[in-house]
Amino acid sequence: MKDQEYDYFYDDEQDAVYCYPGTNILKNKLNIRDIEVLHEAERDYSSVRQAELTNRGVTGDFSFKHLCSIHKHLFQDIYTWAGKTRTVDISKGTIFCLVQFIEEQFDDLYRKLKKENFLADITDKREMSVRLAFYLGELNMIHPFREGNGRTQRMYIEQLCQNNGRFEIDFTEATKEEMILASVQSANVSNDLLEALIYKCLVELVN
Repeated sequence: MKDQEYDYFYDDEQDAVYCYPGTNILKNKLNIRDIEVLHEAERDYSSVRQAELTNRGVTGDFSFKHLCSIHKHLFQDIYTWAGKTRTVDISKGTIFCLVQFIEEQFDDLYRKLKKENFLADITDKREMSVRLAFYLGELNMIHPFREGNGRTQRMYIEQLCQNNGRFEIDFTEATKEEMILASVQSANVSNDLLEALIYKCLVELVN
């Protein structure tokens, strides 16, 4: 999966826990105090780490621990809290899952995914698109981390495809605008746009 230069679902917000005082710039290991420079560093470092994960294949059992390990690997060079759930409530138009319910909501989602055998038995591209859109939309609403949710979610979805073995997904086939619109619709109306977007990004592998 190629890297993308944006994290779809998040606007920078100031908070006293994660940001440098009086700014919306997240405290970081590199002590970067310029928001654009920080975003560039995120992209550069996470791109390298993303490629490492892609080459490794499936790196866990799709549990919450697995999701956190993906986030930790992607952002270990930038944030001390990489791999740890956020401790503040955040929103962007829609309020994301409250802090105290993050793991509970994920566990509910995980049970559904497990009942579907982690999508490993799906052979139809349309069906795979529908189910991936459902889980991507739900993961986005949980939004477990202070930053980096989009990249982490996409890697989780990529690994579901790798686990299935019949598909791979390339999110660079979607534009930033398409993904934002699909995510907003998913949060408020339906998954129709997200399903169509994933269908466009999904590639059936030749046996």
